[in-house]
Amino acid sequence: MNLEFRTNSVLPSDEEIRKTFLNANTTFKITGVEVTTNTTTTRPPPSTTITRPHINTTTTNTNTTRPHTNTTTTNTNTTRPHTNTTTTNTNTTRPHTNTTTTNTNTTRPHTNTTTTNTNTTRPHTNTTTTNTNTTRPHTNTTTTNTNTTRPQTNITTTRPSTNTTTTRPSITTTTTRPLTTKRTTRPTTTTPTTTTAVPKRPPPSVTIDMIIIEVFVLALKDTKSEEFKKLAGKVQSECDKVYKQKYGLLFIRTIVIAFRGVDRTRAEQNVQAELELVFNETSSAPLPTSTEIVGTLKEAASNSDFNLTVVPSSIGVVKALQTIPVSILTNGTFVVALSNSSSNGYRDRASMIKTGLEPFFTADYPSSFTVLSITNFSDVSTKSASSATIQNFMDLTFAANSPLPNDTQIVNTIVRAANSSSLPFKIFTHAITVNGTVYSSGEVRNKISVLTALLLLAVSFLAGSDR
Repeated sequence: MNLEFRTNSVLPSDEEIRKTFLNANTTFKITGVEVTTNTTTTRPPPSTTITRPHINTTTTNTNTTRPHTNTTTTNTNTTRPHTNTTTTNTNTTRPHTNTTTTNTNTTRPHTNTTTTNTNTTRPHTNTTTTNTNTTRPHTNTTTTNTNTTRPQTNITTTRPSTNTTTTRPSITTTTTRPLTTKRTTRPTTTTPTTTTAVPKRPPPSVTIDMIIIEVFVLALKDTKSEEFKKLAGKVQSECDKVYKQKYGLLFIRTIVIAFRGVDRTRAEQNVQAELELVFNETSSAPLPTSTEIVGTLKEAASNSDFNLTVVPSSIGVVKALQTIPVSILTNGTFVVALSNSSSNGYRDRASMIKTGLEPFFTADYPSSFTVLSITNFSDVSTKSASSATIQNFMDLTFAANSPLPNDTQIVNTIVRAANSSSLPFKIFTHAITVNGTVYSSGEVRNKISVLTALLLLAVSFLAGSDR
C-alpha cells in the first residue's frame, strides 16, 4: 500500500511506521512490516510486471489453481507473505499477507512464471472464473474487485528453479470435478463368544526304561545338546518302527524323557534311557498290557535289524496305565460279526459305545481318565427277554499314579449316562459289572441311602452326647 502525507509535513521515520502497523488493533494479525521508499510499479494494461529479488512474473488475466485450493480470478490481485505491492481496483488480504496487484500480479519465491490468458487445473481443484464466490470448509474466496479474507490460510505456489508457461484464451471457464463421496468406515466390533472348553484328559501313555550299551557322556543330560538330540533321534526312530509295526494306528510315538549314566565298569558308564510310549486315545481297540509292551521291545532287541545295542533284561515299565474292567447290558441284536474284532460291524459298535460314554467319564474324572476301550461283545438274549440285548465289555483306563474312582462312582457315571438323552443306545442299569462285581442302580441308591442314614445317626448321637 501507499501512505500519503500532507505537503511540507514532517515525514515519520521507517521505524515509526513499522511500530504503528505492528501496534495496530486489527481483526487480523500483522507479523511483519517492510517500508519501501519511492517504489512504483507501472505496467500498461492488461499486463503488469513486478520485479522483486529473485522473482520475474508476467501475468495477463491468469487463473491458476493449485492442489486443494479453490481460486476465482478476474482482474485479481494476489498477495504473498511479506510482500508489499501497489494495486489498483483490487485488494486481497489474507493473514500474514499484504497484496497489491494491477490486473494480475503473481509472486512466487524463486519462480519464473509467464501466464497468458490460460486456465490451468490441477488435480483435486475446483476453479470458477467471472464474478464467482467459492466456498469450502475453512476457506472463503471471492474475487472481482473484492476483498478476500481467509483465516490463517496462505496460498503460496512455489516451484523451485522452475519456469512455467501457461496460455489460455480470455474466456470464462468453469471447471467442475466429479462429486467425491466420503465413505466412513466404522471399526467392526466383535463380540467374544463364550464356549465351554472340553476338559483335556491325560493321554494314554506308558513309561519304560532300558540300558543302551553306549558310553555315557555328561552332554547327554542336556536335552538341548547335540549329543542328546542325536541319540534321542536314533532311539525314537527304532522304537517307533517296532511299536508301529506291532500295533499300527493304536500307537502314536516315542518320546525320550531323559538319559542317565549307569555303572558298567569302574571307568565307564552305559546309558539308561527313559522313554514315554504314547498310544491313540481315539482308537476303540484295547491298549496293550505292560507285559505285552515289554515283550515286544525285548523281541525286537534280539533281532539284527534293530540298530541299538540294548540289554534285554533292563527293559521294564516304570509307569503303567491303570485299568478297571467294566461291562454293561444294552439293547441290540447280536450278530456273528460282533465276535470278530476285525469286522466292520464290531468296529462300528465299538466306536458307538466309546463315543457315547467317554464324555461322561471325562467330565467326572478329568485329571485321571484317559480312554475307554472295547474288549468284547457277547449275546445274552433269552426267549423270556422282552427285547434283544448285548453284553458290552470294556476297559476304563486311567493315568499312572492318579487316584482311581471306586466302583460306586463308576456305576453312578454309567447311570447318569443312561438317563441322558444323548446316547444312541439304551443301557439297562439293573446289571452293571465293575471289577467283576454286578451292581444295579437301585442297589447303589440303597447303599448310599443306608450310608447317609448311618452318618446322620452318628452325627445325631454325637450331638446328644455333647449335651
